[in-house]
Amino acid sequence: MVKDIAIGTGRRKTAVARVFMREGSGKIVVNGKDVKEYFVTEEQIRVVRQPLLVTSNDGKFDIVINVTGGGLNGQASACLHGISRAL
Repeated sequence: MVKDIAIGTGRRKTAVARVFMREGSGKIVVNGKDVKEYFVTEEQIRVVRQPLLVTSNDGKFDIVINVTGGGLNGQASACLHGISRAL
């Protein structure tokens, strides 16, 4: 059984993201889909990955995110906040 090493909750406007972080290869899954399938624009994907790039943790963790509410831009920012708190 794989255990979560960190859990973070991020909020932006009405969007709420629950982030579960595990050791792994850098895969990010949002609501059961790959991050590139869930978010439409490259800017939204860049926002989600920003905390990992800033802290040089890109490719070290597998991240599972459950996000609800708001639009896609608000959800991307909530994911950023949740990943930041989990790190």
